[in-house]
Amino acid sequence: MGAPDSFEAVPQPLPDLIETLELAAIAAGREILGVRAAGAKISIKSDSTPVTQADKFAEALILKRLNEQFPGVPVVAEEMAEDGKCPRSAQASYFLVDALDGTGDFIAGRNEFTVNIALIRDFKPVAGVVYAPALGKIWAGAGPQAHAGDVTPEGEIVARRLIRTRPRPRTPVALISLSHREPETQAWIEKMPAHEIERVGSSLKFCLLAEGKADVYPRLVCLKQWDIAAGDAVLRAAGGITLGLDGKPLRYGVENADFGCGRFVSWGDAPDREFAVEDA
Repeated sequence: MGAPDSFEAVPQPLPDLIETLELAAIAAGREILGVRAAGAKISIKSDSTPVTQADKFAEALILKRLNEQFPGVPVVAEEMAEDGKCPRSAQASYFLVDALDGTGDFIAGRNEFTVNIALIRDFKPVAGVVYAPALGKIWAGAGPQAHAGDVTPEGEIVARRLIRTRPRPRTPVALISLSHREPETQAWIEKMPAHEIERVGSSLKFCLLAEGKADVYPRLVCLKQWDIAAGDAVLRAAGGITLGLDGKPLRYGVENADFGCGRFVSWGDAPDREFAVEDA
């Protein structure tokens, strides 16, 4: 994944770091598919969203691996937050984990769910892995490079290839949620010039931008940092950017927060004066 480098409090060089995150994501994906084959049991969390044992088993596995490989580096993860166990302060470096993004798609029997692990440093997602176990696809990004690859049933990554975003075409492709209908997001898209729309689940939207298969992903609702960090890391490594509605790169951080992130627009090709974020 490019020339060796290191991050404060994370001693592994970039290639080794990405490999560690990939192996953890693939192992978590195996847990998720095992639960799906056996039949998932659904419960409802305090925020009225569903959770299954797949979410919990996969997160526990990832946390164990991160704690073994990076002792002392804080981790913020979705189910940890539900249990009130996340750190209340993490500024230099920390991991963000969404062990099963797209739980609704998983429950519905669709394949568009992902495992997401990201490293945040200096308020930016600097490394991330997105794995779609039911699709056998994985994306990773760190520094100035992003890759996509296929994952065999045995968990081996094959056909790994560099990916980059594309220049925005005359008719850009806008991505919106497969499962959620959001009037604010729809209103933003309707202001665009001629465009196409595709509905995609989970953090796969970031990956399509990173691969140059789509152009813009607006989300005018407040999500959680773990929902987007890994995909955003892949996108930024591939040449794209995620901007807040103030037109500045979206920032991440934990300081007496609820781990929320503001409304944002992710771009494969950064906007110009013709159609800027502030126009939303």
